[in-house]
Amino acid sequence: MAIISFWSNGNEEAGKTSSIVAITTLLGINHNYKILVLDTKYNDRFYEDCFWQEDKMIKLINSKNAKTDIGHGISGLSKAILSNKTSPEIITNYTRIVFKDRLELLTDTKVEKDEYEVHKTIFKDIAKIASRYYDLVFIDIDKSLDEKIVDSLLEVSDIVMACLPQRLRKINEYIELKEQKEVFKGKTIIPIIGRYDKHSKYNVKNISRYIKEKRGACAIPYNTLFFEACNEGKVADFFIKFRKINPKDRNAVFINDVREVTEKIVNRLRELQMRM
Repeated sequence: MAIISFWSNGNEEAGKTSSIVAITTLLGINHNYKILVLDTKYNDRFYEDCFWQEDKMIKLINSKNAKTDIGHGISGLSKAILSNKTSPEIITNYTRIVFKDRLELLTDTKVEKDEYEVHKTIFKDIAKIASRYYDLVFIDIDKSLDEKIVDSLLEVSDIVMACLPQRLRKINEYIELKEQKEVFKGKTIIPIIGRYDKHSKYNVKNISRYIKEKRGACAIPYNTLFFEACNEGKVADFFIKFRKINPKDRNAVFINDVREVTEKIVNRLRELQMRM
């Protein structure tokens, strides 16, 4: 149905991947969407570390229910697409399930570099095929991808989440790129600040004013328990535990801010659908 890309300009840490993890997990819990996260990074383990402890992952892969005969992740799916042996509904055969019928991950951790160089050229095709089966496809655009590949992913995106750090130089670079790059023209762009520090003078209100974002940027603050959950395979448990949280709980700000971002995305998607 819709493709949502998370993009950042440059190598600065902007909390891009952790923001995707938080947003898609809460969406999977609170909304009846079928969601896919497409990780474009090379042999990335971050998503697996967020949702599964290593010993449990080994058991999952070796279990009789694991689809070991068809290949794993992006590598297996890419081979199927290049052989014209795929369709939208079988993409789920190559994913790892976080919440059944709600949230799935398409990533890879054991692909050879030369294979990856081939597979990354069809990320756009994977996203377009996936959008015919999943309600929401989130793309984690790796900062090291060639500009042409990045632009191809932005081109097919319905919403671009522009991930910004709280640093003036990078904010200025974003303003320039937004004005210069053709692919951004006419796009629905939502600026998002990851690992947000509310005490910085580069806060949401000031950044929104500076970049002339009339509808306001959004932010996901740093949270210690969430950071630990990302390292221990307990992100799903973290959000389920705090689904109903006491407003006085020290984690309430983080949960509420993530919830606010998810609702902003949902509302913008509804607006886009009404225009069609």
